Amino acid sequence: MDKLLEFLQKYRHWFVFILLEAIALGTLLNGTLYSRSLGWYATSSVFGRVGELMTEAWSYIDLRPKNEELLRENARLRAAYTLLSRQMQDAEAHGRLPHLHATDSLPVDPTSVIIARVVNRIAPQGDIYYTINKGRRDGVEPDMGVMSASGVVGAVMTVSDHYSLVIPVLNPKIRLSCTLLGQEVSGTLTATSNPNANHAMLSNVPPHAQPHLGDTITTSGYSYLFPEGMMVGTVSDTIPVRVKGSAGTFANYQVRLATDFQSLRYVYIIRERPAREVRALEDSISPKDE
Repeated sequence: MDKLLEFLQKYRHWFVFILLEAIALGTLLNGTLYSRSLGWYATSSVFGRVGELMTEAWSYIDLRPKNEELLRENARLRAAYTLLSRQMQDAEAHGRLPHLHATDSLPVDPTSVIIARVVNRIAPQGDIYYTINKGRRDGVEPDMGVMSASGVVGAVMTVSDHYSLVIPVLNPKIRLSCTLLGQEVSGTLTATSNPNANHAMLSNVPPHAQPHLGDTITTSGYSYLFPEGMMVGTVSDTIPVRVKGSAGTFANYQVRLATDFQSLRYVYIIRERPAREVRALEDSISPKDE
């Protein structure tokens, strides 16, 4: 089909010329001078329009390869733009390293973290998880702490060779021991009923604590995941919810998380010793069955 179109395109002017000549000759040999004149006029008008249409058709056929080439070039430019945009975002992520402690003025040493990009957010049964593009071959291990440029994110849950699954503090399956900075009291960070809000609850706070709006909440250090003093969030409501338990009455305070989970694109995995090593060490002192 392509060869036929190429042949017709190459000799199209000859085909039009022969057709017009045949009609003109037939008109000349038949009829009176008047009728021949009318015939020549009609023929010229009709075949002039036919010639225009054929020219337009051949022009369209001529443009098809050019359009295909333009489409290929457009796809190539889009791919190059996507790659460049991602490289710029990667460079920005390397330039926005988190602070290891909330009171630090300098960010962490780049060699102490693994920078990863968030490639997906899933919520099976309503529990949120993030998939990141670094895995076992990049040095990521389960139970490593995960941060954003502004605060705590969560922990590495499972890993494959090239990807990892992160469980964030928005997930009710993870709890984090935290400290109310300046109050010298601790509590447990737990998820709220709305996983799409950048809020959590600091629970089990002693009743004598008197936090102020905007007070800083950091990791306490009593955790396998994070060292002491890492930024978690701020108190967003000073009216406590009193909870009575077996150990007495405690207060729960709403916390605005420092990490914006709705726009989370890059995370920083802390190269700490994984929790399973600490747990194995502690389990070694457990009494063994005789």
